[in-house]
Amino acid sequence: MQSDPYRARVNTLAVITAAAFFGANLFIGLSMGAYWLGLPPADFAAQFFPQFSNFLYTIMPLFLLMLVGLILSARFDWNHAPARRNWVIALWLYLALSLITILFHMPLNVRLAAAIGSPVGDALAFYKAIALIGPVSEDNAATIRATWLLGHVPRVLLTLAIPVYALRAMAAGTTR
Repeated sequence: MQSDPYRARVNTLAVITAAAFFGANLFIGLSMGAYWLGLPPADFAAQFFPQFSNFLYTIMPLFLLMLVGLILSARFDWNHAPARRNWVIALWLYLALSLITILFHMPLNVRLAAAIGSPVGDALAFYKAIALIGPVSEDNAATIRATWLLGHVPRVLLTLAIPVYALRAMAAGTTR
């Protein structure tokens, strides 16, 4: 059995990465969303993917480390039902977040990448195939922007809930 300091570090990893991921998603939704809404639609289409690429270097490590923290923390409390229930909810929320990202946002992101001639548009052709929208044009750029931002709202809410359930699990784990 691992020591309590190890458990504390793993729990801290889960909570801090989940909270940081929430903060990053909130920033993207509110700050960048307001910025993108202030742009003409064609400028949004031209600027989105290069800006998104910069966010990715921060977001992806947090996203992956959050999963590691959640899984390792859940392992510690697997035999304690109240804590396990909260860890499992946090993991289901992570799965829901992942599905929204993979099935909704990534196809839109790849379409926006293809619109500016990024090789990502060709390299990730699978996402273009499952996209809800066709190629980005001046005519539909405003709709794509609104669709992307509205689709980001559930991501922000899910990312808020994950650290809440992680903290609930930690609290339930200490009441043994």
